[in-house]
Amino acid sequence: MTYNVSFDLTDKVTIVTGAGKGIGKAIAVVCAQFGADLALGSRTVSECEAVAAECRALGRRAEAWPLDVADLASIRAFVERTIEHFGRIDVLVNNAGYNTPKPALDYSEEDFDRISDVNFKGAFFMTTMVARSMIEQGIAGRVVNISSQVGVVGGPLRSIYAGAKGAVGQLTRSLAAEFAPHGITINAVAPTFTRTEMLEKAMQNPAFAKNLEKIPMGRIAEPEEIAGAVVFLASDAARMVTGQVLCVDGGYTAI
Repeated sequence: MTYNVSFDLTDKVTIVTGAGKGIGKAIAVVCAQFGADLALGSRTVSECEAVAAECRALGRRAEAWPLDVADLASIRAFVERTIEHFGRIDVLVNNAGYNTPKPALDYSEEDFDRISDVNFKGAFFMTTMVARSMIEQGIAGRVVNISSQVGVVGGPLRSIYAGAKGAVGQLTRSLAAEFAPHGITINAVAPTFTRTEMLEKAMQNPAFAKNLEKIPMGRIAEPEEIAGAVVFLASDAARMVTGQVLCVDGGYTAI
């Protein structure tokens, strides 16, 4: 007996938000390696354009356009532009994120609004606007939200961010149930500390570096390891997987 299992993303039009660097960049390039065509968005378009060039060098179509996921007008314009250019959307990766670590007593209302808007509101409206297009075109699409291990177990100095990422987990489960009758799967990936420019700076603080000791695997994650989980959830191999939060955390949340 043979089984039809495919991780191929060939010609799947894939949106990646916050795609200019770090985890978002890795997701875009790895998806391109598996055959996806990319619509890349962030507030820093020059960074996304450099990533798009890497994807085009792999023989894929790739475009970079401005996107602020905290702004509904920007989301709508980006989604409409993607459909106009590519004709459809098959996969959405809600990667854009923002955080300002602080003691809870030091957070301002402005901090709360910005962190919540980017991490939670943005994921909700990106998903609903893209899902609408999938339903209208009869596309059994995929949505992958990038959450965080602190959305599962919490973390000091990250109260608002942890709350927003926890909300992303519940959003993932709720929308998965709602859109399942349309064949649309919605899942999340929750990374541990991952090698990015931001983390490299944070690791210079000895107090922060001690957090890494909590990872049973004994190391931080590499961006491509997060991207691998995204490819799985975006592919037909995961067509029966929905409403799940997949922790790519080296065992951090298991203990």
